[in-house]
Amino acid sequence: MRPRISVRLLRRHARPAGARPDWSSSDRQRALLGAGAVVVLSVLLSIHFLPDKVSLEVGDRSPIEVRASRSVTYVDTEATLRRRQYEGQRVGSVYDPDPTAVAQAVRSVQEVFQKIARERSSGGGALDRRVQEASAELGAVLTPAQIRRLLTSPPATLERLEKTAVRLVETAMEGGIRSDTNDLRHARADYDASADRAVATREDAEILKAVGAAALRPTLLFNRRKTAHQRELVRQNVRPIRGELRQGDVVIRPGEIFTQRHLDQCRALGLINPRVDLPTALSIIALSGGVVLLVVLHIRASEPALWRDTRRLALFAGIVLVTVFGLRLFGTMVGLPLSAIQNGYHGVAMVVASAMLIAVLISPRLALLTTALLALLFGIAFNHDMRFAAIALVGGLVGIITVLDIRDRTHWLRSMLACGASNTAMAWIMGGLLGDTLREAATATAWGLVAAAIAGAVFWLGVAVLEKPFGILTRVWLLELSASERPLLRQLCLTAPGTYAHSILVGNLAEAAAEAVGADALFCRVASCYHDIGKMRRPHCFVENQGAENIHDRLSPSLSALIIAAHVRDGIQMAEEHRLPRQIRDVIAEHHGTSLIRWFYHQALVEGGGPLVHDPILEQRFRYGGPKPQSRESGIIMLADSVEAAARSLDRPNPARVQGLVESIVAEKLRDGQLDECDLTFKDIRRIQEAFVRILSAMLHGRIDYPELPRQEHPSPPASAPPLPRYGDIDPELAAAPREDQALAGSRPAGPARRRR
Repeated sequence: MRPRISVRLLRRHARPAGARPDWSSSDRQRALLGAGAVVVLSVLLSIHFLPDKVSLEVGDRSPIEVRASRSVTYVDTEATLRRRQYEGQRVGSVYDPDPTAVAQAVRSVQEVFQKIARERSSGGGALDRRVQEASAELGAVLTPAQIRRLLTSPPATLERLEKTAVRLVETAMEGGIRSDTNDLRHARADYDASADRAVATREDAEILKAVGAAALRPTLLFNRRKTAHQRELVRQNVRPIRGELRQGDVVIRPGEIFTQRHLDQCRALGLINPRVDLPTALSIIALSGGVVLLVVLHIRASEPALWRDTRRLALFAGIVLVTVFGLRLFGTMVGLPLSAIQNGYHGVAMVVASAMLIAVLISPRLALLTTALLALLFGIAFNHDMRFAAIALVGGLVGIITVLDIRDRTHWLRSMLACGASNTAMAWIMGGLLGDTLREAATATAWGLVAAAIAGAVFWLGVAVLEKPFGILTRVWLLELSASERPLLRQLCLTAPGTYAHSILVGNLAEAAAEAVGADALFCRVASCYHDIGKMRRPHCFVENQGAENIHDRLSPSLSALIIAAHVRDGIQMAEEHRLPRQIRDVIAEHHGTSLIRWFYHQALVEGGGPLVHDPILEQRFRYGGPKPQSRESGIIMLADSVEAAARSLDRPNPARVQGLVESIVAEKLRDGQLDECDLTFKDIRRIQEAFVRILSAMLHGRIDYPELPRQEHPSPPASAPPLPRYGDIDPELAAAPREDQALAGSRPAGPARRRR
């Protein structure tokens, strides 16, 4: 269950139904930052920083000898093209069946005999005239002699010939006739042979052949578009044929003709930069936009505080773009002498360093996503070589894990060693997969360790340079601020020792409470050391620094309240003068919120002379100026400050009284609304109370009042004092038994025998 602060925040930021979204300056800055990142990233992935190391075109005669500076695999364009053409030609043609072809052929046969039958049935006119009319109607299907024979044949013969022709046509077409092959010619030949066997006379066979030649047609129509599409799919599925070059192999000798294969080998070695055409440029823009969009969606969904902080967003974009620039630069340098594997591991170092920087300065979760994306861009920028991309991915993840709790140089060295071990392991794994020799694997091991050292140095330098200008409070900076030798803490210890001791105790309470609820415990402890530095301006006005005299006895309650409240404003000024981080300045401003200065408010009511009735107008003059705590850590420090101050006045403390005190103070802060603007839940508050009770009970426990031993005027040791027993000489049973003084102490009355420290 959440406290009412969560409801208030939801109401505050809720947008009315139908209202147009606000387009603030921060939104414009984020939009410009994202668009700029896409443009710069696309340019970095497209341009080449160095000219071609081999300036030859296909067909030129090489004047020099070129050798492979590293082992690579390359795509053999010519061999791949030949294989794709071969596989495409193997794909058969695609045909669309014509379901009406047989019916049309049968109808064509029937129409011939129906026309002959009509001429026979007309009965009038000379035979020659009817032959001419039938020949004109049938066209070139039958000759005049064949028409004359049919006109003079009996009806039974015509019917028999028609049925025979239909049967032969159906038989010839039932196996399928493809339109783009010789199937039709073969079908006609088979039909003619069948016609010769089907009738007795040659004249009738010729008539059947003529009718069948006109009727037969393809039943399977060639589909050019589908055939081309099917063949293209098969060609695209042919995997590129790869060749292999070992380090030291001769690519081309002097006088040789520069071929497409030589061009492929030189591009794989980085000696010739690939050309960026329009499809490639569009693909790079799409990739850049996709990468930026993925990061934006992650930040908006998982990092709302980062999304509102445009300075840290700009820092994140700068780290990524500088890394991609370095990767691209090293990718174009791989063809230079003595720079093949070295530049690869330089890129690995940049990715690992960027991953650690983002994890410490920005966000560990964002660092995980960024590392994966940088590894992808690494492979693209490094001539599509995924060896170093895989090494960089694993090394970056190891770096993120090992720097999350970095505190000093020991942790830093441990992180570098872990990254070196990761690079070494991945070098051997990738070498085994790609068939490296032992010498190449040993070289990769050495450069993997060098890359880890470079990454560690860049990370440490980057944190030191970037944390203060961008106001990012890292654990290293917090540890530096917690050192008692810091001028401000040293001055607090000397000027206001009571306040210094109070701040240390508040830090202990806040640290334990923060650990209980999962807040930043180290920040709570360090911020607590500085939360009351404003009391150094007037240390004698605060009870923890006073002696026998209390200055407030001579001042009016309103003036005393102004002096007490002024320590917040003074603390903020001193924090700005000493350039303390913004987060600590916020704690100084918020650690009292708008709380009531209760003691002097009560004194003002008493001095008023009337009945002690709550006066809201007077109360506002005795409240701190705020703001209320805005973060969980600031709320924890407020509670720890109040609890520690009140615990000093607790008489005869015991766990029950300590618990009652803690619960009453926390309840009063909740009633006063001081925790309404921070994200502490009721569950968190319960855990904070438990932590306070545990720490305060240990701090306020009683001590044994040891009796004073009688003094001797002239003590003299005995002549022969027995030696002191050693630990190993003590009987275990005797050591386990309670000592006499402990037994006596336990049997004494509880009152006078014990006192508080």
